[in-house]
Amino acid sequence: MKIETIIERAGGAKAVAVAIASDTGKKFQPDAVYKWPKIGIPDRHWPTIIRLAGCTAQDLFEANLAARGVAA
Repeated sequence: MKIETIIERAGGAKAVAVAIASDTGKKFQPDAVYKWPKIGIPDRHWPTIIRLAGCTAQDLFEANLAARGVAA
C-alpha cells in the first residue's frame, strides 16, 4: 500500500492533521502530511494513522520503505 493510499483512507491530509493535533494537543499543519509520500510517515504518528486508515504497523513500515526507496 502506498502512503498516498493510506492518507486517502485516513480521510485526507486535512483530516489527518486535525486528528494528530487533537491526539497530541499541538498544532499540526496539513503541509506536513503532504511531505509524507517522499519522506515516510513518522512513527510517532502511526497510532493515529492506524486508527484513521484501518491499516497495520506492517502496512506503514512497508509504505515507508517504499517511499524512502529501500528494498524490503
